[in-house]
Amino acid sequence: MKRYFVFLLVLFALLTTPSFAQGKVEGNALRLKGGLFLGSLKTDLEKRNFYTDIVGLEYNQPWQNDSSSSLINDWGFDYFKSINAGILSNVFLGLHINRFARGYEWNSFYATGLGIKEADYRLLYSDINLGVTLSPTSNFRILPKYVLRSLSQTLEGTYLGLGAPSYYGQDSKTTTGTSGLVGVGFEFDLNDRATLFGDILLFGPFLLNSSGLYSSEQFRIYNGGFAFNYANGGYSFYSEKISLGASIVVMPKLRLFVTLDRENMIAKSKSPVAFSVGGDNLDRLGTLMEYVAATAEHKIELSGLKFGATYDLNL
Repeated sequence: MKRYFVFLLVLFALLTTPSFAQGKVEGNALRLKGGLFLGSLKTDLEKRNFYTDIVGLEYNQPWQNDSSSSLINDWGFDYFKSINAGILSNVFLGLHINRFARGYEWNSFYATGLGIKEADYRLLYSDINLGVTLSPTSNFRILPKYVLRSLSQTLEGTYLGLGAPSYYGQDSKTTTGTSGLVGVGFEFDLNDRATLFGDILLFGPFLLNSSGLYSSEQFRIYNGGFAFNYANGGYSFYSEKISLGASIVVMPKLRLFVTLDRENMIAKSKSPVAFSVGGDNLDRLGTLMEYVAATAEHKIELSGLKFGATYDLNL
């Protein structure tokens, strides 16, 4: 019910407020797209990392450097095939690749020490879009679409504990997943040059159920021993997205656009194998928390402004 309410709210906003889009396609065309993203990214791996560390009575502060720009954030293309059958003006097929790279730093505290931690993080998700363009009026278009999304994350961390006990640790986490989603776009031409648009993902997984892999390994050497935490299992996610923006023609076939994007990818692991070992002993509480960290439902959150350009090649 919540998703249908959001759908109606966004549709109303697009028709009644000055929010600006991708623009009308003439004939058969290949539309190339590239963008620069300025905003924030919070990964579900931060929360999962917090859960596993709390077992050792170590409290992680929030990760730093979660706001910066990405030079290669969103690029891709859409091919539009002209149909012109009533309100059905064309069908389209596209590929869009989104890439984020972050270096994170944070501190942690335990009873008699300080943890200094850093990690390199990568997020890559790509969308294959298949849809149609419906044109009920000459200046308004509706673009229902099916989205096949592939997702991958990697985290490589290095940890140093200063205190008693002192430690050196390494952390490696990876996730992959594929999911089928249903979305819709809207475009409203203000005039021959300016267009308002919106894009939302409404529902999923659809047709293709979400599936993937979750893997986590953390190894620490203490001045009095070592510890090893491990989890491996399935991984699933679905997406909720709202994007509102505007485009303007600056020269024939070339448009500049700006959008306000907000997207959540809700993810969790399924039926993982998990264990935690301290020295030569199984840590039962640590094992439980490794399982909980993997299976808890958390969000990958993206929000911010995107600036970019599109260019049409007539075919």
